[in-house]
Amino acid sequence: MQRQLDHPAAEHPAFRYGRFWYYRDEDRWEWSDQLARLHGYESAEAVAPTIDLLLAHKHPDDRERVADLIERVRSAGEPFSSQHRIVDRLGSVIPVIVVGDLMHDPEGRRRGTFGFYVAASADGDTADGSGSRGRMDIDEMVRRRATIERVKGALMLAYRLNAQQAFDLLVWRSQESNVKLYALAAAIDARLADVDLPSRARSSVDRIVLSAHEDVSP
Repeated sequence: MQRQLDHPAAEHPAFRYGRFWYYRDEDRWEWSDQLARLHGYESAEAVAPTIDLLLAHKHPDDRERVADLIERVRSAGEPFSSQHRIVDRLGSVIPVIVVGDLMHDPEGRRRGTFGFYVAASADGDTADGSGSRGRMDIDEMVRRRATIERVKGALMLAYRLNAQQAFDLLVWRSQESNVKLYALAAAIDARLADVDLPSRARSSVDRIVLSAHEDVSP
């Protein structure tokens, strides 16, 4: 897989994001321009990511946990997701979600790990991305909105996001893949139907459903 920098025009004012690559044989990390800027650097050429640099940009309260995650990425190379905080060069604390997957060469051998960071801002876009409302009937608007909300809920549960962060993640993937937001949400929604939750997770949800009424005041 060749490195491809994100196009600056794809950036969205509601959030920031960036890609990373880890090449296992070389024990080398690489950032996209967007990820470098997220950390406070002018471009990817202005910084050479190392383990020490990665950890230096993590919030002190998250650093030990992320260090363990990085070591698992380097040794086991398993897919992962994490929600933590980074600290940019100006000292600003930025909550991020990081999702990584395995990177293979054309022969199928594991080459390393690649993934992305997404950081939501406080003034996120609230549009539902469902197209021109003037050209869409009410039933269709409601159906599209419901699909997007279902997917947002799934992302909120899986990654422990708030509603705005989940929407920001959807918008970013829509722009990154050049697929309309609703079409992408519908595709994710269809795939989620095939996800089989582990019995332990399902049991936790069972307990919540059966006991949540106890938290509601009369």
